[in-house]
Amino acid sequence: MLTVLVLVGRRRAKELIARIESIPEVCVLSHTHDSSLALARARVLLPDALVVDLGADLSGDAAAVVHRARGLGLPSELIVHTAAEHRSDGLIHTLTRLARAQHLAQGLPGS
Repeated sequence: MLTVLVLVGRRRAKELIARIESIPEVCVLSHTHDSSLALARARVLLPDALVVDLGADLSGDAAAVVHRARGLGLPSELIVHTAAEHRSDGLIHTLTRLARAQHLAQGLPGS
C-alpha cells in the first residue's frame, strides 16, 4: 500500500483526495492546507509520497515550502502538483506508477 500525505488548499481538497483515493493500493494518511503542519506530519508519519499542491494557500512562497520539504531528508517521494493540472491526470499517473513499483518491489501476488 502506497501511503500519501497531501498538502492541498481547502477548495480543492475534497476533489483531489477523492481522485487520489480512487487509485488501488494508495492510501491518504493525512491531508492539510497548512504547510508547517504537513511537514511536521511528514516527519512523524513517513509517507511514501508527499504531495504538495501549489494551489494550496502555502505559508511562505511555494519554492520555500518545496525546499523545506526536500530538506527534511525523508524517504518520501516529493510530488509537486501545479494548479494548472486541474484534472490531476499527471499526479494520478505518477502515484499509480509509484504504487505499482512498490507492489512489484514487495513481490506481492498479482504483480
